[in-house]
Amino acid sequence: MNTPHRLLAAILLALNALPVMAGPTPAEAAELGKSLTEVGAIRAGNAEGTIPAYDPAKVITKPVEPYAPVNPAGGFPYTDPFAADKPLFSITAANMDKYASKLNEGTKHLLKTHAGYRVDVYPTRRTASLPKFVLENTVKNVNSPKLVGDGDGIEGAHAQVPFPVPHAGKEAMWNAILRYKQPYERADSYAAWFMDGSGNRSLIYRAAVDYEHQYWDPSIKNPEYFLRLVNYITAPAARTGARDMRVSPLRLDIKEQNAWSYTQGQRRVRLAPEFKYDTVNAQESGVKVYDEIAGFDGKMDRFDFKLLGKREMYIPYNAYKAQQSAMETVLTPNFVNPDVMRFELHRVWVVQADLKPGARHIYSRKVFYLDEDSWNFALYDSFDQAGKLYRSSVWPLYVAQETGVLRQDAQVFYDHVKGAYSLSGWVEPGMTGWHSRGALPPNYFSPEALAASGWR
Repeated sequence: MNTPHRLLAAILLALNALPVMAGPTPAEAAELGKSLTEVGAIRAGNAEGTIPAYDPAKVITKPVEPYAPVNPAGGFPYTDPFAADKPLFSITAANMDKYASKLNEGTKHLLKTHAGYRVDVYPTRRTASLPKFVLENTVKNVNSPKLVGDGDGIEGAHAQVPFPVPHAGKEAMWNAILRYKQPYERADSYAAWFMDGSGNRSLIYRAAVDYEHQYWDPSIKNPEYFLRLVNYITAPAARTGARDMRVSPLRLDIKEQNAWSYTQGQRRVRLAPEFKYDTVNAQESGVKVYDEIAGFDGKMDRFDFKLLGKREMYIPYNAYKAQQSAMETVLTPNFVNPDVMRFELHRVWVVQADLKPGARHIYSRKVFYLDEDSWNFALYDSFDQAGKLYRSSVWPLYVAQETGVLRQDAQVFYDHVKGAYSLSGWVEPGMTGWHSRGALPPNYFSPEALAASGWR
């Protein structure tokens, strides 16, 4: 074989080795809005009737009265529309084998190792919805989005679910990373807590945060970022005045995701390039690494992501009680109080990430479970280098009723080695949680602005 042919053969071999990342077939695209919802969920219920058909008339599109948010712009507290629901059954260590196929490894571990843990399963309510323009954009521009840089970047996507019929793991992951958020949001107050292995409860921080999601602003023609935020620590006293800023571009294959921190004692802003991959997130007491923030954070280049298809799973859903209970009630030793948690049976996309040969990370495998109706992260498991369960997470999903959008803000993160867990993005009674705000100045997300906002 001559040199040009050898080169062509090598190129073809390399291309065949890459993951398949293609848009939907014409037949698949034609089903969006029909047998599939506009975002790719199966519209029909399951054969047993335990998952109902998706009915747009039954989603929550306006606040359930009485509604008197702490901030008139919106947010908590919400009235629980399903407060009268009773559990259909409870899963415990005694009967978990009957339901094992619908439980993630983290939940099974909690059931096996802690006698008081249980999963209360309620009637399934498919309450997720998205704004009309998102549904329309997703269908109209279904063939536009493309993954680039081996899937670490995305282009041709804007204000839409990029891959409603995913064919590869990274396509599904980008759907979850780009889950819908209002273009400009603020949380006046939210909290993070830690429960150690001895049952001692401590406040990690209370904070306010400003978000910009350029990707979801229809008026921005060529968005560069999908997330920019500034977080303002308000408690405990030792950390009051600290700030941190994160900037995440859509083209992570060619642009760096960066983080900056403002230390109130030193009155200086520091670029923190180490806040990536498996660097320990110290502010959450070491039970989480940086690429686990909000489900997944950063580049996907150290793992091979495989789409394993859909599966019926018990996931936290319509979780108003959890978000609005006093922390003294929520935080119990070893696990979040089962009395405040509501699980429902939903279909999820399953993505498995295996560490690439030669790549470095504390985990050998991760498994993500993504809600089919909203593309929110719902459950997560991670495994150490020996293949043993290391950590797991659940996201108590809820509908922000003034927008009608199912949100993934709160996270319960279990470290099964330490026997500890953290809560983040939690809305305590009296807190606002997230609500819409106006657009932010162009220079708002800059180190200079971060420094100017600091004090002490």
